[in-house]
Amino acid sequence: MDRRRFINGVGFGLLSLGLAGCGLKTSENSGATEGNSVATEGNSGAIPGNKTTPAAASAYDRSKLFIAEGTEPNSLIEKGLTALGGIGLLVKKGSSVVIKPNFSVPRKPEEAATTNPLLVAAVVKQCLTAGAKEVKVIDYPFGGPTCLANSGIQAAVEAAGGQAFIINKQNFYTEVDMGGTILKKVLFSKDVLNADVLINFPILKHHMMAKVTMGLKGMMGLVWDRGYFHKTDLNQTIAELAAYRKPDLTILDATRGIIDHGPTGPGTIHEWNQVIFGVDPVGVDAYGANLFGLKPTALDYLTAAAKLGVGEIDTQKLTVVKV
Repeated sequence: MDRRRFINGVGFGLLSLGLAGCGLKTSENSGATEGNSVATEGNSGAIPGNKTTPAAASAYDRSKLFIAEGTEPNSLIEKGLTALGGIGLLVKKGSSVVIKPNFSVPRKPEEAATTNPLLVAAVVKQCLTAGAKEVKVIDYPFGGPTCLANSGIQAAVEAAGGQAFIINKQNFYTEVDMGGTILKKVLFSKDVLNADVLINFPILKHHMMAKVTMGLKGMMGLVWDRGYFHKTDLNQTIAELAAYRKPDLTILDATRGIIDHGPTGPGTIHEWNQVIFGVDPVGVDAYGANLFGLKPTALDYLTAAAKLGVGEIDTQKLTVVKV
């Protein structure tokens, strides 16, 4: 896929960014499956940017990254969450959870261009066991609606008891005030705004424009007009998006990923056999950059996010624990 087709795929110029509302609990529900949405249009009201994360996230040690090593999905998730202190510190009984993996392209799991569906399903099970009332798994794929099925995400998540759907209609979004210098007013995911917990679950892989895509870059799948990011300053807008809504937990799938021809692939697959868990989204991505063979400071969006106080870019200042 060339650059022109890629930009068109993300909806270049779909919509001018708009105004505001965040963090309000409502009864709106985006629906359980793509094509069966019960989301409604509406604006939840204007609230400034820099939405804070739930207090439960502070129960995890922000200064630590936990690295689960191996190949068996359930074991990797169990080891990582146990090392953090258990999913129950974050997911309380009756809570609503959104998991945001990367299934942006119509590739099969073995092609290593989307988050491993068995890893995602393992997290869904953990959240439901902890007492979550619902677990939604969402993304806005630029590769079209076939991405959900092709990636294996839909089948795995539904088998685990969660809901998996794509947020490819404008009524999945509401206007928020990002409070950034470039990102000011954006249509952002209602599901995330109405959730108690957001878990970002990217895959580590190559990206032709950003060098590598992980957690911060993947958050673009929660906004309606991604074309605006590309038309202005991609790196700064990614950073400002990260500053607005930090995930409560980031889990980076670094088991297998393409190291060229990304983000769409097919590409050369490399196996790291690691899953990284952390509260600090910049720290997780910085570790992933090192794993990919890049200095974190070589990723301009990471540098910009660190300057905004989103997280720590110097992994030497973080405690890395392998489990």
